[in-house]
Amino acid sequence: MNLLHRSLARLSFSVLSLAALAAPALSQPQISAQSSPQISAQSMLLAYGDYAYLVSLDSRSPINVRDDASTRAYARHIGYAGDRVEVLDRSVGADGYMWFFVRFTVSNATGWVRGDFVSLEDY
Repeated sequence: MNLLHRSLARLSFSVLSLAALAAPALSQPQISAQSSPQISAQSMLLAYGDYAYLVSLDSRSPINVRDDASTRAYARHIGYAGDRVEVLDRSVGADGYMWFFVRFTVSNATGWVRGDFVSLEDY
C-alpha cells in the first residue's frame, strides 16, 4: 500500500507541476506584432489596468467606442483625442487590429476602441 500511495503522490505532483507551468501561458493571450501588421508596438505595451489616451490625426473627429471588438459592432459612445481611459481588456479582432476594452475616467462609459486610437502618450 505504501508504494501505491507514493506512486499516486508522484503522479499527482507531476500533473500539478505541468498545470502550473501551463497556467501563465493560458492567462495572457499570445499576441505577436509580427503575426498582424495592424498591431503596433505601442499596442503591445498597453496592459490591463494601464491608463492611456485616445489619439487621432484630427483632434476634432469623434472616435467610436463600440459594443464589441469590430468595426461592425454598434458604436454606443464616442470619444475624442486626449480623452483619458483605463484599459480593462484587449483582444485581436477579426480585422487583425488590436482592440482595447476601455473605461473613460470622467464618465465611466465603457466600450471597445481600435488599438490605433489608443496610446500611452497624450498627443
